[in-house]
Amino acid sequence: MMKGILLIGHGSRLPHNKNAVMLHANLLKEAGYNHIYVAFNEMCDPMIEDEMLRIVKDGVDELIALPLFLATGRHVEHDIPEKLGIGEGFGTFKSKGYGKEITIHYETPFGEDPMVVEAMAGKIEEIGYDDSTAVLVIAHGSPKSGNLNLAKSVVDRLRPRFSNIAYGFNEYNDPTIEDSFERFKDGGYSKIIIIPMFFASGMHLEEEIPEKLGIPGGCRKAKVSHKGKDICINYLEPCGMNPRMNGILIEKIKKHF
Repeated sequence: MMKGILLIGHGSRLPHNKNAVMLHANLLKEAGYNHIYVAFNEMCDPMIEDEMLRIVKDGVDELIALPLFLATGRHVEHDIPEKLGIGEGFGTFKSKGYGKEITIHYETPFGEDPMVVEAMAGKIEEIGYDDSTAVLVIAHGSPKSGNLNLAKSVVDRLRPRFSNIAYGFNEYNDPTIEDSFERFKDGGYSKIIIIPMFFASGMHLEEEIPEKLGIPGGCRKAKVSHKGKDICINYLEPCGMNPRMNGILIEKIKKHF
């Protein structure tokens, strides 16, 4: 029986999402896994349907499908399962939509895995944390509760180790990034670490959010002046570009090998 692994990204007209997905595909290959496939839900090739045809043609009988998303939502819960030819939800299914029956293990998004928190904690510790440091976890926000609940959960799990921590949302949810950032600036902190809970970069992270923070776009380290005092801003890369996250995928894969 031939087993394959399919990494599924959101897709974007910009290269960032594809670059992040390919980073994890290459890390899995380096870890010794074979038959690695990559597909995207929209706006980027190869599309899921095209890659599924290739997977079946290659003779794969059993497929581990890993959505490279941080939280559940419409794409993960509805769009992607439909394109895979399986029922809604997560688990093991039989797909017959591509001319051959194939077993698909559809895994959950990796954002809720405890290793995400550990990877974030590792980055905070690398930069350095003390009483003069604040940590702001930023998320996209969504009309649905998945993104909001995930951000709250991550902050709650980090707070015992980093007490000066909060979250903020780019849109849809409160508090906004601007409100949380202003509270930290008023709090007298000399350093603020910004952790984007995004899988990959894009317009939001490269343009919109830096403008809200008052730092140059594409900048990972900057200073902002507030009430005559300079505050050091450490603006981290999105979660998907952290190689430590690859361990989460490997643990999901191991369940089926």
